[in-house]
Amino acid sequence: MTQSERFHHYVAGTFSVESIVRSAAGAGILQRADTPTEWGQGGAGYARRFGNSYAQHIMRQTIRYGVSDMLHEDNRYMLSGETAVGARIKYAVASSFLARRDDGTRRVSISRLGGYVAVAFISREWQPHTTNGAQNAASNIGNTVATEVGFNIAREFFPRFFPHH
Repeated sequence: MTQSERFHHYVAGTFSVESIVRSAAGAGILQRADTPTEWGQGGAGYARRFGNSYAQHIMRQTIRYGVSDMLHEDNRYMLSGETAVGARIKYAVASSFLARRDDGTRRVSISRLGGYVAVAFISREWQPHTTNGAQNAASNIGNTVATEVGFNIAREFFPRFFPHH
């Protein structure tokens, strides 16, 4: 992956329709759960939740971009080429944690995992006190990973509707 391709992938993934949809859906889930309660309900509460979700997305993408460049990781989703449903699901789940190296092999993606963890803790700084702490950061990591797994499964089975990136 060239630097130009990596930068294009970063910009496209950071400011895509998918990123807006993910942030809007995440804000909707938090709105329904009224979390954090300090942000209230209604349009103003939803707007804060959406801003929070999108800011986390931008930070995650930026961390992933910088670290993946240093470590020569390619985090783009590539179709598995498998035909069995179970093998395709296994590949999609694994792709939420793995990246390709320059030689094409896959290994644990430090940039991806680092982005999950770093943003979960950094975002505690602007959120209300009730959402601070390791337990809330861990919940954030779990939700982020679950979302990534879901989108990777969708990419694997419905590539026409969920572009690879």
